[in-house]
Amino acid sequence: MPSSNPQRRSVLIVAHAAHVTGGVNNFLRIMRKCYRDRVAALRFINGARLDEPSKGAKLARLIKDYARFAGLQAKRQFEIVHVNPSLDYASLPRELAFLWIARAFRPKTKLLLFYRGWDWTALDAIKKSGWKSRLFVATNRKADRILVLASSFKHALMEMGIDGNRIFLGSTMFEKDMFANLPATPLEDRRTILFLSRFLPAKGGAQILEAFARLAGDYPDWKVVMAGDGPEYDALQKQARDLGIVDRVEFTGYIASARKARLLLDTSIFLLPSEHPEGMPNAVLEGMAAGAVIVTTPVGGLADILTDGENGIILKSSSTDDVEAALRHYLPDPEARCATGERNRELAWQSWESDIVSDRMADHYDAVIAQG
Repeated sequence: MPSSNPQRRSVLIVAHAAHVTGGVNNFLRIMRKCYRDRVAALRFINGARLDEPSKGAKLARLIKDYARFAGLQAKRQFEIVHVNPSLDYASLPRELAFLWIARAFRPKTKLLLFYRGWDWTALDAIKKSGWKSRLFVATNRKADRILVLASSFKHALMEMGIDGNRIFLGSTMFEKDMFANLPATPLEDRRTILFLSRFLPAKGGAQILEAFARLAGDYPDWKVVMAGDGPEYDALQKQARDLGIVDRVEFTGYIASARKARLLLDTSIFLLPSEHPEGMPNAVLEGMAAGAVIVTTPVGGLADILTDGENGIILKSSSTDDVEAALRHYLPDPEARCATGERNRELAWQSWESDIVSDRMADHYDAVIAQG
């Protein structure tokens, strides 16, 4: 229900069902908890449900979602409608339709569009099609404010003719309480290399295992933890066995909450040699908050927030050779690991802690309403 406090903004957030795991739902959950003194947020659920047996059922549900959304707009006035699409083939058309419906029923409602994922291949396909490009630009122009996770995303939208004055850099966050009551392993005592992500071919898990196999004999007290799940899980386990390092590699499956926090607080080097379309991976920010050195490719918003040599190593490629070189740089140098980890911890807590990021989002709401 809308708050009686006139300072709280009335916001309708379009989101996925609670069973959908991932960065967007986690971000929204944390944000709504943190900024409730400034924002009265209602969550509108759309997208896949657990009980959809066929494509026909999915289409019927999608039509019903749009009808429910239109009905809600007709009955109730919100100051802001906040939509969270990924720029990809699957979700973009479905999500952007909510902007048109909101504008049709409530012309004065402010619309905020926050791109959470970004697939350059999908954008190229849009640009190559005249009608898709025109529709994409027209839809983005419906938004009063657009948030993106990387400066490269902003420049791409501007090149298509979308007003850069409406586009702002946002960020993801880590939950400030995630490490509560958990002692951190001293940075100088940590001997864990962590991969924490979906197990997809483009994420770089295979290169991590190959690189570690090359140097494992030189560093017998180090181990790799592969945390997550996905279609490559079995293949990566087999690879570890074939490389003869299965006793030095731990596969945890999907982890969350205190178990994930404990692992991060034991981690010295966080590895993400990804070529996958990324926004700003939450796990990287969590790793920094725990004091880990970051070794990653400059994907998505990471290119904006990380400095090579200061926060870790920005890989020129996701190749096994580049991953191995980065590990050989840090493993024999505890002073460099500790200094980098301390810098990362300080930067993360000053920039991406959940209260700070949630306040920035509330500031965006205030600003878009102040535009008049």
